[in-house]
Amino acid sequence: MAIKVVSSSPNVEALEMLADASTLFTAGSLVYRDTTTGELKEATATTGDGTNIEGVTTKTETTGASEPYIRVLPVHLGMYVVVDCTNATAANQLNKAHLWTDARTINNTSTHSVDVNATFVALRQVGATTDKKLFGYIVKVGQALA
Repeated sequence: MAIKVVSSSPNVEALEMLADASTLFTAGSLVYRDTTTGELKEATATTGDGTNIEGVTTKTETTGASEPYIRVLPVHLGMYVVVDCTNATAANQLNKAHLWTDARTINNTSTHSVDVNATFVALRQVGATTDKKLFGYIVKVGQALA
């Protein structure tokens, strides 16, 4: 599974945004703005902090070499998502910030992370603990220029 947006403000529409050219983007992936190139890239465990998280891709596609744009639902207040997790879920993971394992998976632990890349806050377990899914939101620091 990928990131599944389960609640979003009706006033926020998906946008075509400049992305890394000739790159495969997978639907439901978290993307961040590379502050050197200005292009969107899929987030990894060490990229995509709250100052440059941009959104979630809406479809799987490879960007063109001359038209490198990808359709993205911008991260915003009121957007809630269900994400896959690396580990089984537990109540002691809720209301804590977690790091990303990759663009579609959370590295969920029982410890609140203060790392700048910990941009997912878990609010509720989804399904059985072995389903490895959490409901929560993605942290976006508004209009940061870092």
